Amino acid sequence: MGTDVVFGEIDWNSGDVSDGTGGQSLKSDFMRIDVGKSRVRVMGNPVQFYIHWLDTPDGKKRKVNSPISDQKLVRKLEDAGFKRRPRWLIKVLDRATNEFKLLEIGSQIYNGIKTLYLDEDWGPVTGYDITIERGTPGTQPLYRVTPRPKSPLEGTFKEAFQKFNDRVDLSKLTQPATPDSVREIMGWGEGDAVQAAKPKADAKGGSKSKPADEDDDFFNFES
Repeated sequence: MGTDVVFGEIDWNSGDVSDGTGGQSLKSDFMRIDVGKSRVRVMGNPVQFYIHWLDTPDGKKRKVNSPISDQKLVRKLEDAGFKRRPRWLIKVLDRATNEFKLLEIGSQIYNGIKTLYLDEDWGPVTGYDITIERGTPGTQPLYRVTPRPKSPLEGTFKEAFQKFNDRVDLSKLTQPATPDSVREIMGWGEGDAVQAAKPKADAKGGSKSKPADEDDDFFNFES
């Protein structure tokens, strides 16, 4: 297992696109990308973290931040079939409600934004809105990212963003889970043997091992 695992703020060109239980925030702080098009303004750099989707002993699926301080436990999770996956948390302005939100994204959306960031005609994504289009289940790719015309963000949002930025703590939301909390969720002791996760059968007899959702500085406001 590599040692270049980074939890924390990165620039758009540094994400780990190979392929926990953190602090809590209000559910209303989070934006969900539903089927169709969602328009947002990205409000700064992404914060990178890693997750495992666990099949718990009570038959539920649970997402936890990777307990990276205990490499033996991380290897045990991966050996059991619970692959470590990179995720990113970003602050956005949801244009549907004109409210600031937290948006958790996977590799497809991250790569779509990174492509714009590296494009000399577009550059930093804080300078224009983007549209994130989510297809129906089974669509490949599931997510597409397209830019909107460049425009400064209206100055009327400045105070609301400052309050939002002061209130949310991304470091708590993305910090690695404690090894003890992960062992408790899985019902594991220190010396328990690894048992590979078994795909759950769906109503039609098929298997269901994949979670449903697999997949610069702050800019200047317009005066």
